[in-house]
Amino acid sequence: MSAAPRSTIPAFHAATGVSCSGVGAKIVTELTAAQIEKLLMFRGYGNPSGKFWFVGMEEGGSSNIEDLLIRTERFADLEDLAESHSNFPSHNMRDLIQTWRRMSAIVGHLNGETAWKHPEFARDYQQFHLGRPSSQTYLTDIFPMPKYGINDWPYQHIFGTQKQYREKIFPERANLLAEAYSSANPKPEFVISYGKTFWEYHRKVFDFVDFEPALDGNIEWGRVDNTVFILTNFFSSRTGVTLSFVDRLCEFALSKSPNEP
Repeated sequence: MSAAPRSTIPAFHAATGVSCSGVGAKIVTELTAAQIEKLLMFRGYGNPSGKFWFVGMEEGGSSNIEDLLIRTERFADLEDLAESHSNFPSHNMRDLIQTWRRMSAIVGHLNGETAWKHPEFARDYQQFHLGRPSSQTYLTDIFPMPKYGINDWPYQHIFGTQKQYREKIFPERANLLAEAYSSANPKPEFVISYGKTFWEYHRKVFDFVDFEPALDGNIEWGRVDNTVFILTNFFSSRTGVTLSFVDRLCEFALSKSPNEP
C-alpha cells in the first residue's frame, strides 16, 4: 500500500460524556483527536490504479464506539474490503449489499460477463474481488465518517452540525481524491460517482471534467483522455438504479469509451 498522504484536515477535539441523537445514533465517546484524524483520512478500499472507480457519498457503517475503535485500530488508510470487514463479527461478505451488488453488476457488464445480472455472480464478485488490493476496483467516498444513512448524524459533539462537518472536511477530502486520481497509473477507464444529492461535490472533485446530461437526465457524463466519468443516482432500486437501468448505463458507458471497439 502506498504511504498515507499528509493531512491538512482541520483539527477536532473529541468530547467525552456527551450523548447525541439521530437515526441509528449511539453515544460516541472516548475517541482521541488522533483517532478522529485517522477516521477522516480514510481513503477507501481496493486499487486506485484499477479499471473501475466507484465514488460514493459517505462511508456506510456503524457509529458504535466499538466499531469506530476497530476502524482506528485495525484499518489502514487504504484497505482490502473483505479483509477489513472481517473485523466486524456480524458482517458476512456473502450477504448481498445493495450498493456492492450494483457495483459488481456494473463491473461484470462492462467486462463482458454474460452472468452479470445474476445474484450469484454478484455474491461471488463481492466476496472475492470487489475492493481488493489486486482487483480492478477502487471504492471511495466523499465523506469518511461511517454512518447508517444520509440523515443519520451521530457526530454532533465532535463536528457540530452535519453542514458544518461537510464545509470543514470537504476541501481536504476533495484534495485527497484529486491526488489519488492524479497518482493512478494507469488511470481508471470508468469513474462512476453515485448519489444524486452529492453531485455538487462530485463535480467539484472532478472539476476538470465537462459534464453533460444523458439518459433522460438520470446521469451526467464526461470524458478526459481515456477515462469516462459518470454521475448517477444512489445504487438502489428505489432510486431507479435497477438491473435494467444498470444495463442502459453500461451500454452508454461502453459507447463513450475510447478503449472499447
